[in-house]
Amino acid sequence: AIDLRILKISILVLFTACLVAVKASATASRSNGEYKPVGPTEYRLLQPDLGKDDGARRRLAPFQLCLLCKCCSATAASTCTSMPCCFGIDCQLPNKPFGVCAFVPKTCNCNSCAA
Repeated sequence: AIDLRILKISILVLFTACLVAVKASATASRSNGEYKPVGPTEYRLLQPDLGKDDGARRRLAPFQLCLLCKCCSATAASTCTSMPCCFGIDCQLPNKPFGVCAFVPKTCNCNSCAA
């Protein structure tokens, strides 16, 4: 019997490692010289645990994690660097069905995602 918590953590670590390893092309949308995270967004469908039917759900705090990602300058799309980014789970995606979430970088050059 595999401990469900260890399995969930292992899947999360593998998923974040895949996101960090992906190389992406840069796009610029701001003109103030800030860096912004770039890269593809991976979509996953969240499925309910079919083994449990207790009807109760837990409310969890927003999950954020500070990991290395590729950030590019908004003024010069060719100026990119690797720096710590604040990643979060986004489940309100345009043109995606309910239940599809993405683990996406939110901000560049973070020290802590607690804020």
